[in-house]
Amino acid sequence: MTEGAALYRLQCLDSEGDLKQSRLTDVRAALGESEGLRQAHRAVESAQALVRKWKSRQQDLELKIQGLADKTSRSEQRLYSGVVTNPKELTDLQAEVASLRRRRHKLEDDLLEAMIEREEAEDAQAQAQQHLDETRTSWSAQQADLMAEQEVLEKRLEEIEQARTELLPSIGADDLETYKSLRRRKGGLAVTQMNGDACGVCGMAVSPNLKWQLRHEGLGTCSNCERIIVRL
Repeated sequence: MTEGAALYRLQCLDSEGDLKQSRLTDVRAALGESEGLRQAHRAVESAQALVRKWKSRQQDLELKIQGLADKTSRSEQRLYSGVVTNPKELTDLQAEVASLRRRRHKLEDDLLEAMIEREEAEDAQAQAQQHLDETRTSWSAQQADLMAEQEVLEKRLEEIEQARTELLPSIGADDLETYKSLRRRKGGLAVTQMNGDACGVCGMAVSPNLKWQLRHEGLGTCSNCERIIVRL
């Protein structure tokens, strides 16, 4: 393999490695719980909290209503038992029973509202849970695909590194340093082939002298973009 061919092969390996490494970085960043899954979890937790709130409110109202019902029953028994005969005491007792009934009716209205709110919260929880389950299923499938892709990328990067190690001895130290410097300055692309009679990157026409150099030495430098041009 000529040095020009070796440099071009190195460029191909490094370009592929750059792409594979960039993709691997993206894959690794995508592994783990996604923002969509976290949002779905939060939605379920929020819905569960709302259900607990209205369930607690319903139970509290039911206890209060039961307490009022018991108290009303006892007051009514006294009112109609004939035990109380004092007119003022009877009037007060009647007023108490009426007040207890009004309070009970108000609490029953509140209870109905709480039951409706609880039912709506339970419906929202069921929908949030369904969305979470669907999101988790999709996420699990994506994670499996990503892990498989990660394995392929890591294996290919190892192969590229091995190929580079075997290739480097065939490239002169000066040319290798020039290549590295150009890679840093030229966005990773240091070596190209001719495209017709022009540089394969910038399109500048190749001079007759450079054509002669490429024909006899296999590599040269573009006078415009300074990249290495090789003739394979």
